[in-house]
Amino acid sequence: MSGISTFSTIVTSILMQAFPFMLIGVLISSALHVFVPDGWLVKIFPTKYGLGFITAMFAGVFFPVCECAIVPVMTRLVKKGVSPAIAITFMLSAPIINPIVIISTLYAFPGQPEVTMYRVCFGLGIALLVGLVLMITGGSKAAILLPQNSADDVCDCCCGHHDADLPVKMFDKLKALFLHAGEEFFSVGKYLVIGAALTSLVRVLTPNDAFKSLGAQNALSLLLMMTAAFLFSACSTSDAFIARSFMNQISMGAIMGFLVFGPMMDVKNILMLFASFKTGFVLKLSLLIFVLNYVVLYFFAFLLL
Repeated sequence: MSGISTFSTIVTSILMQAFPFMLIGVLISSALHVFVPDGWLVKIFPTKYGLGFITAMFAGVFFPVCECAIVPVMTRLVKKGVSPAIAITFMLSAPIINPIVIISTLYAFPGQPEVTMYRVCFGLGIALLVGLVLMITGGSKAAILLPQNSADDVCDCCCGHHDADLPVKMFDKLKALFLHAGEEFFSVGKYLVIGAALTSLVRVLTPNDAFKSLGAQNALSLLLMMTAAFLFSACSTSDAFIARSFMNQISMGAIMGFLVFGPMMDVKNILMLFASFKTGFVLKLSLLIFVLNYVVLYFFAFLLL
C-alpha cells in the first residue's frame, strides 16, 4: 500500500504541474497554425546559410511551437523551398528555445536556473551541429521528401487550413483554434500520462541503491535517460517535471540527456517524419541526432554539471 501511495503521489504531482504548461503550449501552437499563413512564415527564413542558421536557432522564441507540432511545420518549410538543413535546425531548436518550455523548466527546477541555461545552450549547439552536417552532406527537397509529399500545396494537417476557402470570419478562426488545440492536447497528453506513470513506476520499483550505482556510470545513465526520453515522448512544455523526479538519484548530466534529446527525437516525431520523408533520410537523421547528442552531452555535460 505504501508503494501504491507513493506511485499515485508522484503521478499526480507530475501531471498537476505539467498540464497547465502543456495547455498553454498547444494553445499558442494552434494559434500560430490558424492565424499565421505558411507563406509569411517561410519568408522569415533567409536563403543564405549563415543568417538562415541564426534565424532557425532563435525563431522558436517568436514562434513557440513544441516538438508535438514542429514536424509538420518543418515539413511545410522544406516544401516551400527553405533549405532542409535550416528547416531541421529550426525543428530541433524551437522546442527547446520555446519561452513556455524555458518557463516550465525554471518552474520544475526552482533555485537552479543553470539547468535551464544548460538545456538551452546544449540544445542550440547540437541543433546547429546537426544543421551544419546536413549542409555539408547535401540533400535536396526532392531527394528527401516522399513523392506524394513533394508538392508545395500539400497540407500535412489535413484540416483545410491552407485551402482557398480559409475561414475569414473571426468566429470561424476561433472555432478552428480551439478544435485544433483540443485535438492536439488529447493527442500528446497521453504521452505525458504514460511517461509520468512509467517514471513513477520506476521510482517505486527501483531501489535507491540501484539509482546511486547507475548515477556513478555516466555513459550508461546518459544512454538510459536518452532512451527514456525517446520512449516517454513527453511534450517539451512538460517533460522537465518528469526529469525532476530523478533529481538526487542520477547525475545532472544524465538528466540533461532527457531534457535535450527528448524534444529533438521521440516516438511520435519519428512516426511523423516517416509519413513525409524517405525512410533512408529519416534513419540517417535520427542516427545523426542521437550520436551528436550522446557525444556532446557525454564529453561536456558531465564535465560542467
